[in-house]
Amino acid sequence: MTTAFPLLRLPYLVLMHALKQMEFLDRIAFSILSRRTRKYVKLLKMNSKNVNLKWNGNRIDMIVFCDFTRVLEANMYIDEYQQSFFKNRYKPVYSWRDSSLLPVDYVLSIMDVMDCKFIDKFIIVKISEHDCLPIIAKLPKIDEVVVQHDWPDVPSYEAYFQKERQLRRVLKTVLPLSPAVFITYQFQNRNHLREILNGHFDAVILMRSGNWITLNDLWITNAKTLEIHTKKINMEDLNRYFKLWTKNICNDRLEYLEVVLGLTGLLLNLI
Repeated sequence: MTTAFPLLRLPYLVLMHALKQMEFLDRIAFSILSRRTRKYVKLLKMNSKNVNLKWNGNRIDMIVFCDFTRVLEANMYIDEYQQSFFKNRYKPVYSWRDSSLLPVDYVLSIMDVMDCKFIDKFIIVKISEHDCLPIIAKLPKIDEVVVQHDWPDVPSYEAYFQKERQLRRVLKTVLPLSPAVFITYQFQNRNHLREILNGHFDAVILMRSGNWITLNDLWITNAKTLEIHTKKINMEDLNRYFKLWTKNICNDRLEYLEVVLGLTGLLLNLI
């Protein structure tokens, strides 16, 4: 039987030299063990450029970039097993199973080690069956929230609406943390879309979301930058909105508007 090496009992300078010799993924694995190990690894100043989170059903994927290179990928499950897997392109997978920690605890720990102050993108692909609000309630500032749609296993409209109610709860938690939202999802309840359009965002982008955009939808928008890519908009409504905006009757915050009608259709820019 081998005896564990007492790494943390080494003198400070020797310990820091040993950490510098570690591979990147080994440092991350070491930092997750405790607050003390995280403190030492943080002193190595491994700064990151971007951190993306993807919510995909019962799994949260975290991707860390340094100089536009993917250096770490973590797949964290929020089911009854609470397993987490950490890997990069060149190293084998590290696996944890600790039901006392939520995935967000790993996310925040890694962000702290990488000296990353915000999440670049929080992408919602599929809503979890489990209660996710305790997880996302701890998230830091988010640069952009992306709402996608990938729910092929929903058996009925009632189940679909239930999923959307869960999505709305998630959005009400994460959207106040972000100045921008990017939507490709088609809301079944139009009021849920209008809550976003009426939000105090710097940028709202609707990219083939599938929802009809009416004059009432445009009227309540409150974003500085509004981009709409759709085939489902009435030109009369759009013209009326232009007239109202030029008269300062609606959305006095608007600085940039782009409307793309169809994939190769009309492109309108208003700056």
